[in-house]
Amino acid sequence: MKYLQYHWRSRTFVVLLISVVISVLLISLELSDWAAQINQQGYSHGGEGGEGNKMPSFLRYILPFVKELVLIDVPMLLTLLVLKLSNITKRKMQK
Repeated sequence: MKYLQYHWRSRTFVVLLISVVISVLLISLELSDWAAQINQQGYSHGGEGGEGNKMPSFLRYILPFVKELVLIDVPMLLTLLVLKLSNITKRKMQK
């Protein structure tokens, strides 16, 4: 608990800032021509003519966890990278 309270304002600010930047990037991607083209073409599960889905059934249970891990871990790793770089910069500025 002591470690969580250490510089919690700056850490929270960095996490929120990175989340806002990623959200803005995703919104701009959604409004792009590429996304509009994909939405016009549509997406269907399985093959043409009722061939069925060729994806193994266990992936239905694993892929949502992979999505969650990517959506949580990428901002976390970016936050850690920014904090490490800021600490290195502070140390060099003090010397």
